[in-house]
Amino acid sequence: MNVRTIPRIALLCGALALTASTGAAQEPGGPPPSAQRDTLEARVRLRMAQVVKRQLGLTDDQMRKLGETNRRFEVQRRELLARERDVRMDLRDEMESGDTTRQAQVSRLLDQMVQLQRQRVDQIESEQKDLATFLTPIQRARYFAMEEQIRRRVMEMREEGMRPPPGGVRRPPGGQPGA
Repeated sequence: MNVRTIPRIALLCGALALTASTGAAQEPGGPPPSAQRDTLEARVRLRMAQVVKRQLGLTDDQMRKLGETNRRFEVQRRELLARERDVRMDLRDEMESGDTTRQAQVSRLLDQMVQLQRQRVDQIESEQKDLATFLTPIQRARYFAMEEQIRRRVMEMREEGMRPPPGGVRRPPGGQPGA
């Protein structure tokens, strides 16, 4: 695996993630932010596909099957992430409230987090079984490593994008200082 390729893909994914999460400012007379995001997403996907095909030495048939598998599992992944985010936010709210009479609610949310983690592991296992039908074990291992590196880098970039600049106040796209 080319070490320089992963940061480039991660940078593209990070740019996509930041654009999607913060919303791109619309230029007068330009396409709306959603169209810009869609175009960027398409370019990132194409570039990633090219890199994956080259790095893993995949055939056209393997690439087709990989695309089908990714589309199928991406829906599940997004749903799981959304549920995890909701539970984390609810748990954070409970913890910040300081209301010690809501122990049962906190316990229920913790149980949900554990269940969601089990579902994530089950999902990874199912995806690996599916990938095993058309990728070699080495190709699967390399692909798994690439995905993990990209996810980690995207998360880092999202976290960096959420932090206010040192000594300053983060300004949202509208230009007014945030709280």
